[in-house]
Amino acid sequence: MTQPPVTSRASGGSRSPVAAHPVTSAVIAILILASIFFALYVPLYASSTPKVGDFPFFYIYLLIYMPVLGVVLWIVITLQRRLRREQGAEGAAAASDGEVTR
Repeated sequence: MTQPPVTSRASGGSRSPVAAHPVTSAVIAILILASIFFALYVPLYASSTPKVGDFPFFYIYLLIYMPVLGVVLWIVITLQRRLRREQGAEGAAAASDGEVTR
């Protein structure tokens, strides 16, 4: 029986994208946690006193929150795609060294 050659991790080809880019991963986590926090922290918007016309603050909050959430999630998706693209480039470089990638 022959065993495959042992490859070193010095090339960085086997690092996960989260480990390779901790700042980007932290930004993604903070954006997701902030969007969940601003949706679930009820005392922030459970007030009837600030009104715009006949509308209570909750409706105005939702009108502002939903487009902002869309932009935040677009940023998260863009950052995740960038991580995957860089992981794919590393996998292609490793495949040229004789490794099989999935």
